[in-house]
Amino acid sequence: MSNTLSRFNLGLFNSGTYTPPTLTLAGVSQNSALIATTTAPHNYVVNQEVQFFIPPQWGMRQLNGLTGIVLAIVSPTQFQVNINTTTFDPFVVPVVTLPTVIDPAQVAGIGNFNYGSLAPGGVLGLPQTIPGAYENQPP
Repeated sequence: MSNTLSRFNLGLFNSGTYTPPTLTLAGVSQNSALIATTTAPHNYVVNQEVQFFIPPQWGMRQLNGLTGIVLAIVSPTQFQVNINTTTFDPFVVPVVTLPTVIDPAQVAGIGNFNYGSLAPGGVLGLPQTIPGAYENQPP
């Protein structure tokens, strides 16, 4: 076995140093273009793709697993997405009594492999970072 360090044995895939992070949702509106509220600043950008993870206790199960594009940044903790939720069940914050544990409702920025031809003339300086894509930040 080799002692060579790599991204696989350093735990970088689960290091918590990736941006944008997965965030807990505090609310989701029922609009033709939903407005999501997070519990911490999201740092998302317009045209970024996001995916929602909604456990059953939070209502709005129709949103679970859906992806959408960020249309507008409303505030540091709110953003608008191109998903019509007018016919979805309402989003509810469950009342939790200890020792019950309920997974949080979450949203995650979903990116790509950080490669693209954003450089002039199509010349790539690899790895190329595309705005809104995942990138590994030093701890």
